[in-house]
Amino acid sequence: MYTVFCRRRYNKSFIVTSTICFLLLSVCSYYHTIDSGFIISNISKIRKTERRHNAERTVHNEEDLKNIIIEDKLSLNMVKTTNKTSIISHEDIQTNKAPWAGVDCPGFYPYQTTISNVIQVGENKEFPNWMQFQQNREVEGVNCNFLINGNTTEQNRILSSMRHTKFDVVPPSFYLNKTTDCQQYIHETGFITSSLTEEEENFPIAYSIVVYKHIEQVERLLRSIYRPQNVYCIHCDKKADDTFKQALRGITSCFDNVFMSAKSISVIWGTTSVLTPDMVCMKDLWRHKKWKYFINLTGQEFPLRTNLELVRILKTYNGANNIEGTVKRAYTGRWNGLPPPPHRIRPIHGSMHIVVNRRFVEYILFNKVASDLFNWTKNTQHASEIFYNTLNYNPHLNISGSYKGVPETDCKSNPFLTRFKNWGPNSSLFNWPCHGKVIRQICIFGVGDLPLLSKRPEMFANKFFLNYQPYTLKCLDQLMFNRTRDEYFNGFKLDIAKYRALDFIKNAI
Repeated sequence: MYTVFCRRRYNKSFIVTSTICFLLLSVCSYYHTIDSGFIISNISKIRKTERRHNAERTVHNEEDLKNIIIEDKLSLNMVKTTNKTSIISHEDIQTNKAPWAGVDCPGFYPYQTTISNVIQVGENKEFPNWMQFQQNREVEGVNCNFLINGNTTEQNRILSSMRHTKFDVVPPSFYLNKTTDCQQYIHETGFITSSLTEEEENFPIAYSIVVYKHIEQVERLLRSIYRPQNVYCIHCDKKADDTFKQALRGITSCFDNVFMSAKSISVIWGTTSVLTPDMVCMKDLWRHKKWKYFINLTGQEFPLRTNLELVRILKTYNGANNIEGTVKRAYTGRWNGLPPPPHRIRPIHGSMHIVVNRRFVEYILFNKVASDLFNWTKNTQHASEIFYNTLNYNPHLNISGSYKGVPETDCKSNPFLTRFKNWGPNSSLFNWPCHGKVIRQICIFGVGDLPLLSKRPEMFANKFFLNYQPYTLKCLDQLMFNRTRDEYFNGFKLDIAKYRALDFIKNAI
């Protein structure tokens, strides 16, 4: 009867087409229901997928390690595509500087151009996430290795995709729920809970992190720099949302070496309140006796160096501080008309981002000269860009690690390696193309900036928005995790000699 009915009213082509359309509508409806109904569940799914790896890249035992061939012209960044396997070589990275040849301050390529063929094999049984650590971290839906290598086809595909995709924002409630079981939270998020090497264990670093929004981005930053031997003080702006603060407390409660600052400041741009949170954290961190260097961060930054690379660079600094300072480019209007600073101090202008030794922090906390200078800066504009810089470039104060030479950061002998920021045409040093967007004269990095970021010698980069071109931060996160894993098996080698030759190391007090 069904056959007779079809023959009388519909032809065979129509029936086939209708059936296919019905099946497609059913599938689309199913996935739409999943995507729109369970946001928190979907976030967990995405996070698990980011940690999922190609079985060919997973290292389980010594036999598997022996099968990994690392030749002079190959890197471990072998990526699987639908059509073929692509090998990213160090020669490609080295020669891919051409697009930025006209930039005034090109920096230097921080890696050696060959890779050691020696692989260390040793199972770290005390590291709970040992098996997870051996695997690639990969971001779903994008070939990060292609983006990092400047593949324009992949860039255009992802840019087009992001324009038509609404990305889930992880709400603070997600962390309130997840951090009730700290062990599970740490495992699922992929924190590295081992010192990894004795060298890193014996060289702890102290961090202050000043935050006020975007809890997922803050967590991603913390995860990228976390090691159990380091110490982390997180200052949350007094004006921040209560649910953000609660989520932050949930995260910090899962770690013995991560804590929120004892005091919370209401930060107002351009005033000393921008400077005060770091000093609050310095005081809180001081009771931890073992750390060697202090680094200040904000929640919108991300590392360009692994923890081991930071340790080796800081050991090379040998007590020297790296703080930007300038007289030629200084905005002297920020203190013109004020009485001169106390103690024959010459005011110096520069960035607020610093890498300083422990004794420099001690001077800030306990020396009267530092206290007098801080009180003087209260009447200046943007004290955070004067205080540290002035202390570091007045050698008669005899502060540990400060600079004895001419107070002028440059691109060659005395570079500022603490932070990479692209100020565009308003900068006399860093006028790079910005492939993201410019807000308040600074570049918010986009996926087109990944090739540049992957080659920079600086320690950290500023600035990122996870809700703007999110694959930028996610791919950089993937790169740093995989570099950490690769260097553990001797896959990456930092060219430390390029850091050792810098003038601020040779002329440090």
